Amino acid sequence: MRPPRIFNLMLATFALVIVLGISGMVLSFWLVTRWNDPNQIRWIEAEIAARAQADQLAAYYRQTGSWRGVERQLGPLPQAFGEIESTVSLLDNNGRIIAGRRRPINARGNEAVRRIPIEVNNQQVGTLVISVVDTDESFPVGHLNRRPLILGILGAGAGLMLVLLGMAAIFSRRISAPLRQISAAAHAIADGDHSSRVQPANVRELAELAESFNRMATALQQADQQRRQLTADIAHELRTPLAIIKGRLEGIQDGVYEADAEQIEALLAEVALLERLINDLHLLALADAGQLPLYRESVAPAMLINEAVRSFAQSAAERSIQLKAEVAPDLPDIEVDPQRIAQVLSNLISNALRHTPAGGTINLSVVPDSAGVVFSVRDTGAGIDPADLPHIFDRFYRADRSRTRSSGGAGLGLAIARRLVEAHGGQIWATSQTGRGTTVSFRLPVAPVIPSTASPQLISV
Repeated sequence: MRPPRIFNLMLATFALVIVLGISGMVLSFWLVTRWNDPNQIRWIEAEIAARAQADQLAAYYRQTGSWRGVERQLGPLPQAFGEIESTVSLLDNNGRIIAGRRRPINARGNEAVRRIPIEVNNQQVGTLVISVVDTDESFPVGHLNRRPLILGILGAGAGLMLVLLGMAAIFSRRISAPLRQISAAAHAIADGDHSSRVQPANVRELAELAESFNRMATALQQADQQRRQLTADIAHELRTPLAIIKGRLEGIQDGVYEADAEQIEALLAEVALLERLINDLHLLALADAGQLPLYRESVAPAMLINEAVRSFAQSAAERSIQLKAEVAPDLPDIEVDPQRIAQVLSNLISNALRHTPAGGTINLSVVPDSAGVVFSVRDTGAGIDPADLPHIFDRFYRADRSRTRSSGGAGLGLAIARRLVEAHGGQIWATSQTGRGTTVSFRLPVAPVIPSTASPQLISV
C-alpha cells in the first residue's frame, strides 16, 4: 500500500476540521435545547419580533416628537409574538401605559416579563413590555437562562480545540520526525560519515525525499571511494616510471650505466609514458568539469572509419591480425570533433589489438540508427568475464590485475573513450561473450547535443 500524499492528508484534515466545526455548533445547540425548556427558543423568537416593533415605535417618536396618537397611527400593538400568547404594553418614561393592554404590569407568581427600552438619540423615551402568564403547566415561563447556552458553546469549542490540537500534534509528528531524521543524516554526511541512511516515511512525498536522500548518500559514498581509489591508482602509476627514471639516473651517476644513446632512449620512453599518463588525466579532468574544448565540424562517418583502419593497418599486420571495415551506405554526416572521435576509435582499436590473438580478426563498422549513427569495434579475443564487464569503463580498471603497464596499459583508454563520447552527447556500451570476443559500440547524434554531466553508461552482457 502506497503512503498518502501530503496534499491528500491536509485535505482530509481540513475536511475533518469543517465536519467537527459544524458538529460542534450542532452539539452546542443540542445541549441548549437539552438542558433548557424547549419553549425558551420561542422566547428568543418573540423577543426578536418585539425588538422589531420597538424599532418601529422609536421611528414614530423620532418623527412626531411624542407618543400622541401612536395607536391611531400604528394600530394596536400585537398581543402575540411567534407562538407565545402575551400582554404587550407601551410605557412612557414615567411608567404610564400609553398603548396596549390596560392592566398593571407586575411580574408576580407565574408571570414572566420582558422589558425592551425604546431609545431616540441615545435617550430612553419609553419601554415596550411583554408579559406572559403561565396558564399551562406544560409551558412553564421564565426568564431565558443564557448560562447553559454559553457553557454549551464553550464546552463544544473546548472539545473541538482539543481534538484539533491532537490532530495537529499527530500530523506534525508524522512530518517532523522524518525531517529530523534526514537532517541528522545530512549532518552526519557533512561530518564525513557517508554511510548514514534514513528510513522511508509514511507520507509519500517524505518517502520520496528519503529515497532521493539515500541515493544521494550512496552516490557520495561511491564518489568518495572512487576518489580515494583514484588517488591511490595515480600515485601507483606515477611511482613506477619515476622509480625507473631515478634508478637509471643514479646508476649513471654511480658509473653503473654509461650515459649513452641506449640509456637516454630508455629514459625518454619513461618520460613519454609519464607525459601520456598526465595528459590522459588532464583530459579526464577537463571532461568531468565540462570544460573539454570540442571543435565540431561536419564529418562523414566513413572517413573516420577509413582513417582509423589506415592508421592501424601496419600494427595489425605485425600481429597477424586481419583488420576489416564495414560502412553502411547513405550515412548522414555528423557534427563532431574529428580528432576526438579519432582518439576514441584509436583507444578502442588499440584495446582490441591487445586482446586479439594472432590470426584473429577486428571488424570496424558504422551503421545508421534512429538516434544517430553507431560505431562498433568487434574483436575475436577471449572476451570479458561478466563480472568485469560493468567496470571496464572505470579509470585504472584492469580485468586482469596481473597485467603490467606495457601489456595492459594504465587502464585509462576506455574511460577516456567514454568521456569523449559523452562530451558529444552520445552513449557507449560493450557486449562480450567469454571465448567469442568483445564488441564495444558508441552512438553519436547527427546534430550537436549538449551532454548531461551525469550521462548514463550503458553496459550489457
